[in-house]
Amino acid sequence: MLICTSIHEILRQRFGLSEFRPKQLEVIDNVLQGKHTLALLPTGYGKSLCYQVPSQLLDGVTIVVSPLIALMQDQVSGLIRRGITNVTLLNSSLQYDERDQRMADIRNGMYKLIYVAPERFESASFRRLLSSLNVALIVIDEAHCISQWGHDFRPHYRNLSNYLSHFPAARILALTATATGVVQRDIVQSLALPQMQVVVGSFDRPNLHLEVRQFDGSYEKDSYLFQLLRGKNEPAIVYTNSRKETEQLSGRLKENGIHSAFYHAGLSQADRQRIQHNFEQEQPPVIVCTVAFGMGIDKSNVRRVVHFNMPGSLESYYQEAGRAGRDGAEATCTLLYQPRDIHTQRFLMDKNYPKADQVQAVLHHVIRNAPNTVRAVELLQSVEIDNSALNSALDLLKHTGRVAQMPDGGVCAAPLFADSAGVDMSWLNNRRQRDESRLQAMIDYAQSNRCRRREILRYFGQALENKCTGCDICTPQLFHYETANVRRFQSPQSMSKSTTSWETKNSIKREKPVVAIYSAKESGALEATILCVVGELSGRVGRTTIALILLGSKSKKIVEKGLHHIESYGKYRGYNEDGLLGCIDRLVEEGAIKVTSGLYPKVLITESGKQRLGQG
Repeated sequence: MLICTSIHEILRQRFGLSEFRPKQLEVIDNVLQGKHTLALLPTGYGKSLCYQVPSQLLDGVTIVVSPLIALMQDQVSGLIRRGITNVTLLNSSLQYDERDQRMADIRNGMYKLIYVAPERFESASFRRLLSSLNVALIVIDEAHCISQWGHDFRPHYRNLSNYLSHFPAARILALTATATGVVQRDIVQSLALPQMQVVVGSFDRPNLHLEVRQFDGSYEKDSYLFQLLRGKNEPAIVYTNSRKETEQLSGRLKENGIHSAFYHAGLSQADRQRIQHNFEQEQPPVIVCTVAFGMGIDKSNVRRVVHFNMPGSLESYYQEAGRAGRDGAEATCTLLYQPRDIHTQRFLMDKNYPKADQVQAVLHHVIRNAPNTVRAVELLQSVEIDNSALNSALDLLKHTGRVAQMPDGGVCAAPLFADSAGVDMSWLNNRRQRDESRLQAMIDYAQSNRCRRREILRYFGQALENKCTGCDICTPQLFHYETANVRRFQSPQSMSKSTTSWETKNSIKREKPVVAIYSAKESGALEATILCVVGELSGRVGRTTIALILLGSKSKKIVEKGLHHIESYGKYRGYNEDGLLGCIDRLVEEGAIKVTSGLYPKVLITESGKQRLGQG
């Protein structure tokens, strides 16, 4: 293996680290030897070092293709703080005169490491700039965006293969933390680099405890989160699915004594930078955010990542959860799952995909304006379509050759097509089917009673080599909480004239658990009670509801369904809910109870369960 002493000097002096990880060294060695490489390393493994260190040693410039402006800015700022000042970026945030000056400085040799967006390669002036330079290395960060099979496919990324041949002397390094076997193969094939070396690190993060908590109601979920975070004073990230939820949840946290901030793409750049900087200083220790927050965050000691809503794919979930415990110390990744999360994800998916008549309308408008280019803002004003659906429509039209992307960012009609008829939707339909398959895998994970670690590794085509080092199935962590007197925040826009901005809601009132460990006799009696209740309700309710019945919950759902009249109602009042759910899950594993599939999984007693009750 080729290892230069200067590499270790850069690592120690600039990055404050004493040694590389084995896969980092393997990737860097490939880069220094001029080998094209695809590296699949888990979040938190230090992928950026694989090109940042070599960029300072190679004779020539390194171009880094990055998908997000915020990520580029974070990377550049972090390198400058470490004393590496020959780094810059080119993106749409620059004014024209600033961009021209930056390009002149690059041409004059001021920079060795340059971050750009993938669409920058479609600019003729940028390609001319690169042709005047000695491009030693082209890095494609977040390389899963290349693949149409990936969870974050971006056509501009896939178009990169059209330009790589212009730089035959450059070695190519593609990096990603989330790629299934299919995506890996598609990346190599799309880049047309069949000799590409593939370096795969284990996706297992042994220091992370993976857990899922299922809830039927929002108040119960809020209460759990508040008690999870209250008084901990340790760095935590809470992910939500929307900007509105981010702001409202942050407000509820503050009202319940938890100092937090919120972050999403709708904030100004200055606000985002301020909030991110404050969080890195742990002022406050908790940040509530959308997926806009996380990439490039230089904070290794996040002790907990909570997904308040279920993401749309396991790729997204594991990438975001992996931002916990990057320092190698123990950390916890918690998914708070509600069945309604499935509706939310399907709603978001619907917004991403246009109907056929919308695609036809977009194409018709572009043709009508030919030979002039049309920009997205004009299409949004002229066609009834959401922004995300418009992006998908344009992806389809570019893929099928009906429109072409122009250097100014607009699109124009392809000259071979004179009308807007006959758009083939199959490419977009196939993409949606893949999104639906990824969502189903995420749902299966959330509803599963199998080892979380094995399930995630299996999804990415790997196996767990040793025993599980921590998940709620294999090594459950007891956590006691009450769901009472949760104060709920309303945004000013949602306040009525007759209400205040805060309202107090009572959900499930429960005594603190006094029993956490059951004797053999108690366990046998509990199992029999559970089987009786499951048999009596015969597939009407889910596992959480069974536990709530035994706890004597007075929640609205329990009372309205008349479940408080069941003979065993309240029989285990004061017991630990996690313990009851664990007992139910053991009965499922043993085949005494089965769980139905679908949006709202229900529990049924099996023939084996009936035999255990003496009913078989």
